[in-house]
Amino acid sequence: MNDKNDFFSAPESNSRKWSVKRKRGGFLTTFAWMLVFVVASVIAFLALVDMTNSGGKIKKSIADMIGIEQPEQVELKERVIERIIEVPVEKIVEKIVEKIVEVEVKPPMPSSYVSWRKIDTAKLWSEIPVETKMVTREGETAVKERERNESYQIKMTVELTIPKPNQSAKELASINENLPSILNDFVPLVESAEVSPFYHQLYQLKTERIQQKVTRIDQLLSRHNLYDCETVLQVTHPETKQKALLVQGEMDVVSDGSDGDRVPELDDYISMSQFYQPFTSYGWGKRSSTPNPLLERWETKLAESEKEFAIPGLSIERNRFLKQSIDQYKLEVSDLKARSYLIAEFDPFIVIPLSFLGRRDENEFGPAIGDYAVVIYGDKIYPAIAGDAGPSWKFGEGSLRMAREINEKATAYNRPVSDLIVTYLIFPGSAEESKGPPDLAAWHERCGTLLEGIGGIGEGYELHQWDDLIAKKKAEEEAIEKAETETAAKAKAAVEAAPATDGEGDADKKEETTKGADAEADESAPEGGDEE
Repeated sequence: MNDKNDFFSAPESNSRKWSVKRKRGGFLTTFAWMLVFVVASVIAFLALVDMTNSGGKIKKSIADMIGIEQPEQVELKERVIERIIEVPVEKIVEKIVEKIVEVEVKPPMPSSYVSWRKIDTAKLWSEIPVETKMVTREGETAVKERERNESYQIKMTVELTIPKPNQSAKELASINENLPSILNDFVPLVESAEVSPFYHQLYQLKTERIQQKVTRIDQLLSRHNLYDCETVLQVTHPETKQKALLVQGEMDVVSDGSDGDRVPELDDYISMSQFYQPFTSYGWGKRSSTPNPLLERWETKLAESEKEFAIPGLSIERNRFLKQSIDQYKLEVSDLKARSYLIAEFDPFIVIPLSFLGRRDENEFGPAIGDYAVVIYGDKIYPAIAGDAGPSWKFGEGSLRMAREINEKATAYNRPVSDLIVTYLIFPGSAEESKGPPDLAAWHERCGTLLEGIGGIGEGYELHQWDDLIAKKKAEEEAIEKAETETAAKAKAAVEAAPATDGEGDADKKEETTKGADAEADESAPEGGDEE
């Protein structure tokens, strides 16, 4: 049998089962395919209805077929609702910054020697204008040029104009209009006056100092200190023959001087300044055993110098400096122990250049330490003495007491007058034979007499009378001390006079009594305080 015949020749039982199974499988398959077809048809129909928008028509047709009345169609109107929602939006601002980048453009290198000539101008701290000129020239090789001084040198030329002395009464009166009124014989005195050699010597010394310091530009005289003197005139009254040296200038401040007899303690603000010295050229023997307030400080400086000088191995220059310092300190300590001096804070005096001193033999107008002087500023006339010596090349300094009287803002570090509007009258040969502590009343009288010798003071003007600030200060201190002593004595007497009881009320009463005594003593005490 072939395969086909073998297949259909199977046992009967088996063929029956197979026949049943085959029939069941065909029905299910047919049903499944029909279901799939129906579903697909429905989907296709619905899709067609949706695409053609005919759903309403179909519904209406079906309703008509079965006899159902359709409700009236309501026309639907489409409403458009606009909803505005504000949403914060961050605004980004872009800032465009133009950046300029400098690109260095290097100059081309020279192919041969290029001559150079340039002039620069500037002004120093001392108000001195400076002009520099740079000039080059081509020379020999470097080996040769480094041996020649002329190859690289600085030639400095200082152009200095020396002012001529003022000899005009009219011009001096334009500087201070009060001068002709203050001095009765001002015009004839000036017109007959001679320019003093001291004026020319003063500017000669200024010139020499500039020459010496020309290579140290930082030490050159400032313009202010160069032109600090308008004139120096030798005046002689035609009738009395009284002589005077008239100087027109400015006024700087000197704060030097000390005197343990009169002022045992000094203001550190003054005595600790950089240029302070406890000495003045005018001095006298001590009158008490009270030590000079600067003696201890100077002895300390001496001890420190001696201690360093004893250290082995110091340089020759340092040993030489210390030896000179030790000798100087020993001399100064000896002076501080034996002598007293003017005190710039309390005593009115002026400073004379060293170049003016010691010339009496060759010039009868030559001033000396101790000579009386008068200072005129504005419409005020101040008596004084020549109390100290200053730099040879400078004129115009007054004590701190004088400076404060002229300008209340003056200090040891601040000059009272910068312009050339101060007139100094120095009376040569008028110094007292013996020196001593300042007697301001006697100074006033003596200066008044000397002014009369050159014509006197004009109507409406008077010579200033100085108060003795040291005596005034001592009197105030004594008054305060006396008031405190009396207060303490009254309080003690009140306590002793009060009844001695143990009651609390009596104790309070006793305290009130003591307070009353204190108040009474305060009312009796004088008002204190320094004038300055």
